[in-house]
Amino acid sequence: MSRTQVDHAGAFLRRWWGLDPGSEEDEAVDDHELLRAVNILDEYRTGFQGPLKKTTVGLRQFVQRESETVVVGQRLKRRPQILNKLERFSSMRLTQMEDIAGCRAILAGGAPEVAGVLRRIRRNWDIIGVDDYVKNPKSTGYRAIHVVVRRDGQPVEIQLRTLGQHDWAETVERVAARIRQPLKDGDGPPDLLTYFELVAWVIAEEENGEALDPHFLEVLRRFQSRMEPYFTAPLR
Repeated sequence: MSRTQVDHAGAFLRRWWGLDPGSEEDEAVDDHELLRAVNILDEYRTGFQGPLKKTTVGLRQFVQRESETVVVGQRLKRRPQILNKLERFSSMRLTQMEDIAGCRAILAGGAPEVAGVLRRIRRNWDIIGVDDYVKNPKSTGYRAIHVVVRRDGQPVEIQLRTLGQHDWAETVERVAARIRQPLKDGDGPPDLLTYFELVAWVIAEEENGEALDPHFLEVLRRFQSRMEPYFTAPLR
């Protein structure tokens, strides 16, 4: 497949994904063209499996040299996730998406181990880009280091997290799934988004060895009690 074919399929699927099911526009979609676009996307996605496996194996070796605990995982972004991202970023071409293949390391030793693994990545692999969400957290409070490397011509995203950063992100994901809100994208109940932003800040301060003001912690505890319904809401 050429990049033009892949991008054409991505553009077609973006338009289709944004249609209301059962609408006139949806009914008018050519089923053969839709199937062809889906097949191209699936074939393109499959092409990341080899580069992802190589990257994950190498990342595990780097972590073994820096940490006593090795927690490394990998994933290929699922088709709905790819289409959701294409819809969110309307100017992005499918071949520009750098996180179709991704692996993650969780470093029990905190920031020093993250820095050590990052140095090994820089020394050994072709880096496309680095996003330091520790120095520049996302508006949601998310913190981690993201590195995109090129393996066998394909981009693979690597996430480096501390235990605290990972626990925070996993909690956000669980609550988002429970209330069916894309919290990690900054959408959802404002009070809940503010709560997670504050908790992320507390975790960062604790991991940096900073003493937390007792008055602030008391305010946070009161705030947390108001969040209980979000954490115990029935799954939808």
